[in-house]
Amino acid sequence: MTLTHAHRARTARPGSIFILWDESHFWAILLWRCLAAWGIPLRLVRAREIAAGILRDQPPAALLVPGGWARFKAEALGAAGMRAVDIYLRSGGAYVGLCGGAGLALPDNHGLAVCPLCRKPMSQRLPNFSGSMICKPLRGHPLVPGSIDPHIDLPVWWPSQFALPASTTPPHSLPGMPPEIDILAAYIHPGPDFWVSDLALEQIAEQERCSWEGLYGINLNPELLRGEPCIVTGPAGAGRYILSYAHLETPGAPAANSWLGHMLSFLLGQPPHLPKNLEAPAWNLALTPVVWEDPHLTRIAEHLEAIINLGIRHFLLSWRRPWLLGWRRGIPGFVLTTLYAQAQTIRSLPPHAPSEVFWARHGQDVEILVQEFRRKMDAYLVAERLVMQRAPSSPEGSACERVQNQRRELIGRFPGYGGLFGRIANQLDELVWRQAITATKTASPASPCT
Repeated sequence: MTLTHAHRARTARPGSIFILWDESHFWAILLWRCLAAWGIPLRLVRAREIAAGILRDQPPAALLVPGGWARFKAEALGAAGMRAVDIYLRSGGAYVGLCGGAGLALPDNHGLAVCPLCRKPMSQRLPNFSGSMICKPLRGHPLVPGSIDPHIDLPVWWPSQFALPASTTPPHSLPGMPPEIDILAAYIHPGPDFWVSDLALEQIAEQERCSWEGLYGINLNPELLRGEPCIVTGPAGAGRYILSYAHLETPGAPAANSWLGHMLSFLLGQPPHLPKNLEAPAWNLALTPVVWEDPHLTRIAEHLEAIINLGIRHFLLSWRRPWLLGWRRGIPGFVLTTLYAQAQTIRSLPPHAPSEVFWARHGQDVEILVQEFRRKMDAYLVAERLVMQRAPSSPEGSACERVQNQRRELIGRFPGYGGLFGRIANQLDELVWRQAITATKTASPASPCT
């Protein structure tokens, strides 16, 4: 199935793109940086605004939902917000979900259920994979650039998988796929920098994978992904959803970035006018220029840098990308990436009255929390290093109950988040939000937070 001109006219709306901010943390920053740098007309909205009717009163060209925990996004929206998104979409709106935002559109975990697909059970999928996947796009579809390569490198960061029957037929006509759904991209094979958990698979011989699977207790065979959908689209009433487990906003992924730009031009009801070879702005967290010189923020960043440096010295952490830590299995590296990205984003933007008022009330308390977080995280990392010499840990928890309790106090229970991290991240998220909405209103199409 392809989009007709009439259907495009119904779904494309002039105006701005809305980004749902809540429960995205790091991923909201990543998507905002990308679209702000391109000069896309943006509005950052909260779940409470959606529940109050902003999609009805000021319908956007599209609602973009970044990555994060889909369950927490649903809770933030509540019944009224979920109903408002559904009405907007079925009345002709467009929904673009990236990773966790894609998960929110599915029926699982009380999601929106605007797409009939589900998550594949953990036992049947390749868990915790990340990096580069070579994919086959559905060429000729209006949402796919005409100049796209037959095989395209797309970045994935720990996605779920859509539940579909196994098949060897062409990816756009899988048996069991509802006929109204198009698979815009299907996985073929890993690209460079493809990891499962903390294992770079290109360095592991195929005959050795069974041994690693026995040690890790998870699937490691990337053939489980071959032919599986990565990006899908379909109608919902008069509207349309696009669900991508690839993070098309990833820095250093020009083909994925250009595809995202093409989709946004389509949804804005315009010809693909954005410059070809669009790229998300580079992002080096450690070299972020500081614009807001605030003592609390300075010390918070120093505490986080000290934790990261300790993890690197103990061979638990490394810089996988300039904007993303890599970590040993079981180490909460993404937690540290998130907090550091939040702090550096805040510092990279000029303060404005809403930010300064908020931070005057909360800055000292957040700094105290981060100081406590550093003390306990330092102790946890050293303890985890010792545990790893005896038995492997996993994303679900440490191999040692005592160390697991330390971890739970720091970051909460898996899956999800909480603990000291949750308290800090949510406070910093409020400050990032205030900084970003002001920058979005006042910025020229230049790259923020480089």
